[in-house]
Amino acid sequence: MKRSNSYKSLALIPALLIGAVVTATPASAVETPATGSTRYITDTFEVPMRTGASHKHRITRMLKSGTSVKLLEVDESGWAKIEYRNSIGWMPSSMLENQPIAKDRLEVQIKKTTSVEAKYNDLKQELTTLQTRFNETSSELKTVKQEKFETTQELTRLKEISSNAVQLDQQNQEMKARLSRLEDENAIMREQIDQSEDAIKRQWFLTGGGVLLLGLLLGRFFRVPKKRQKWGEI
Repeated sequence: MKRSNSYKSLALIPALLIGAVVTATPASAVETPATGSTRYITDTFEVPMRTGASHKHRITRMLKSGTSVKLLEVDESGWAKIEYRNSIGWMPSSMLENQPIAKDRLEVQIKKTTSVEAKYNDLKQELTTLQTRFNETSSELKTVKQEKFETTQELTRLKEISSNAVQLDQQNQEMKARLSRLEDENAIMREQIDQSEDAIKRQWFLTGGGVLLLGLLLGRFFRVPKKRQKWGEI
């Protein structure tokens, strides 16, 4: 029951602090909100750090919401002994959490979200760039394929021409070989004809000489005797 009363007293502290601040603030310093404008209720408050484990002990300092402290111990009444910047003090353990406050977590999450959005935008821009490069590459690929097709057709035609050229070259070589053989045979035949003509000439020469010699011999041995003239004939 005593602990419950302590919590109730602790719950009144923010209201008392706010009231004290409002009372201490001059009327001229208070900002008059514009009519119809939107305002948000603040979640910022301060928790007192005391010299002992009760609300009767003196307050040494006020710690803002979200301040990190080192927990040293917790007594049976629910008061926590903490250390903050080499200072030791006490406050209700119910005012301590094992994680940062929602505001700080929200700020961290906003930073993470901002970072993620920035990365997303970068990736989106990179995707756009890659898409553009992909489209350009696709166009270049189509052009290269068309050039490859035309080159293949030209290569096929050149292969056909080359194949015909090889065949023609082989036929040409064969014709040259045949022509060479014919020229050799023609030379041999010419030489044989020349030799035959020489033999025929020699044969005719010998035959003519033999006939001439035979004629001379016949004329020599078979000469017709001349008639003797009579004395009275002139």
